Amino acid sequence: MALAQARRSGTPLPQELYGGIEIGAKGIKCLVLRVINGDEGYNVSILNAEVINTTLVQTRDGKFTQQAIRDTGLVVQRFYQRLQQDFKVPTDQINVIASSGLIGDNPQDISDEIKRRIGVDIDFLDIETEVQLTIAGTIPRRYRVGRTWYDNRSGSVMVDVGSGNTKGGYQQLRQVAIGRPDYDYVTWGMPIGSVTFTNEVNKLAGGDADLQTFIKRSQELSTTLLRPSIRSEVSRKPGLLNRKKVYISGGIVWSMLTLLHPEDRRSYIPVTLNDINTFYNRITTNPDALLNPDLSGIRNATVREEAEREVESVRNTFTTKNLISGAEVLKAVANELGFPGKTLIFARFGYLSWILNYVRLQAEQ
Repeated sequence: MALAQARRSGTPLPQELYGGIEIGAKGIKCLVLRVINGDEGYNVSILNAEVINTTLVQTRDGKFTQQAIRDTGLVVQRFYQRLQQDFKVPTDQINVIASSGLIGDNPQDISDEIKRRIGVDIDFLDIETEVQLTIAGTIPRRYRVGRTWYDNRSGSVMVDVGSGNTKGGYQQLRQVAIGRPDYDYVTWGMPIGSVTFTNEVNKLAGGDADLQTFIKRSQELSTTLLRPSIRSEVSRKPGLLNRKKVYISGGIVWSMLTLLHPEDRRSYIPVTLNDINTFYNRITTNPDALLNPDLSGIRNATVREEAEREVESVRNTFTTKNLISGAEVLKAVANELGFPGKTLIFARFGYLSWILNYVRLQAEQ
């Protein structure tokens, strides 16, 4: 996945440029922002965004492997140099952050590797902070019906099915005695995502298990592990179940929409329960056909080329077992959070939302 947006006219001043490098479970993102302090507040624009896939989520005996740590350090170093040399971002305005989806027992080894390469300490985010940043970047604050604007976040919930974990939350209106009402964040998360669930199924089925055995074991683990974990969160945070609009993001949702609706390039795409069920059924019965969609019906050549690149990116990012696992997680989330009857929306650029907001907040301090 990649996003690049043209910068505003005029050469940015050094003090306007900020960079962010996010170390995630399945990839490393690099973001360049231009932040201008104007009369009406800060104006933020994305100058460039890139993603390089890594294998950091594939742990051994609960620890990040030395090879994965070295590969991660190399990519971070490359991005760090690119931010300075190609985009002229001042070094004190570059933030290096690790996602909550990193679940290995040796995070200090990653920190040491990066410190050795670029001389910078990294920040490790917890799920709660990451969810708050993602909500602010994924769910639009307002929506309009006719000429009337309505508060969007008070009736919406965010769900992100990542590679290393699944998380989400919502904003809850808090009335105050004086002044404008404010919001509290309600967050939830579990250390199970598309790739980490693959690892759990492999422990049960064996790493060399055929697909049918793998599917059977994933269904068993969904019953004994996935659904009880989600159900426990819902019982304590009823807003997860009661809200009628759900913004969903994460690698498995992106893969699903890319393979089922490759022609749809919108930033926000309606999703149906039928999409989730169809994706699950096809990845568990005929994955080869699903992973090779017929794109000849897309008449616009530019759109077709974009779709071809994204389909190829799905194949390069996830194994078939990762996609089966992710589909199982997504199906469990849909059932336990009561997706039937709700409005579901895929936020295409949700994968950039939390790092964008993290860097923006650092710039505004």
